[in-house]
Amino acid sequence: MKKPPYGVKLHYKVVFPYRFNMGGIYKLKRLIIGMLSLFPVPFLFHFYEYNSHLARQHADFLFPVFLVFIIVVGISSRNIKFPLFFGLNFIMTVISLIFGYFYIVDDGGWFKPFGRDAAIIFVSIIYILGQLIIRVFSKQGHTNSQSNK
Repeated sequence: MKKPPYGVKLHYKVVFPYRFNMGGIYKLKRLIIGMLSLFPVPFLFHFYEYNSHLARQHADFLFPVFLVFIIVVGISSRNIKFPLFFGLNFIMTVISLIFGYFYIVDDGGWFKPFGRDAAIIFVSIIYILGQLIIRVFSKQGHTNSQSNK
């Protein structure tokens, strides 16, 4: 490549299709945490359980998958603030109730004595409490590992 004439400056600017900056990664991380927190796990719990009941099969993967969701969402949401945590879980409960209304029949024999909606809310409370327990333990483990360095 030739040198430019005297007094002329060349400005080379490499253009990447995606800019790699840390602000974008944190926004993506927050988006993923929000999507995980809004995933309607209580609805899916009862949808799988009720459809297994109708097919006269055992719901073998119900409890292990439920625990995996509690652990994954609890660990991923350990750094968000409590008002946002409870707000996202409240919205998740409402989404689960809406999906339950449309996709799960309110079978009085299966959801007795309280009904489908109360069962979804009960599982949602258990799910939120499990996330809180995982948050506490993961924060303690995270701060202990940071202090050992």
